[in-house]
Amino acid sequence: MSTGLTVKASFTKGGPGVLERPTFDQSQFDPSSQVLEGGDIGRLRDKRGVGSGDSYRVLLIDDSRHSESLVAKVLPRAVPSVTPEDARKLFHESRENGVAVVIVTVKEHAEFYSQMMIRGGLRSVIEPDSSNV
Repeated sequence: MSTGLTVKASFTKGGPGVLERPTFDQSQFDPSSQVLEGGDIGRLRDKRGVGSGDSYRVLLIDDSRHSESLVAKVLPRAVPSVTPEDARKLFHESRENGVAVVIVTVKEHAEFYSQMMIRGGLRSVIEPDSSNV
């Protein structure tokens, strides 16, 4: 049974039957490019940046079942860039306006944050961010 793999074994280095370490050019991996490839983790709504046009807003919808303590507990867990104090401010904003923008980020992250908020008992939706058009 042949798999077509060739293994180079060296019996002169490191003892009998020791495989040689594969050669690997690590200079091709630039650590700064990993940040760019990783995507945007999001920004709080009042921080502006150059958008790519595919940004989405994560909204906290006011609900009579929401309490300030629930929002302060769930929101920082669902959206890591939101502090408990930010969450309290967003709670009051949603009470006053019916809705509050939690974060603006790429669609995949917005969907994830919204689902985590919903799982925590909060009402949330996402919508395209029209502010950077």
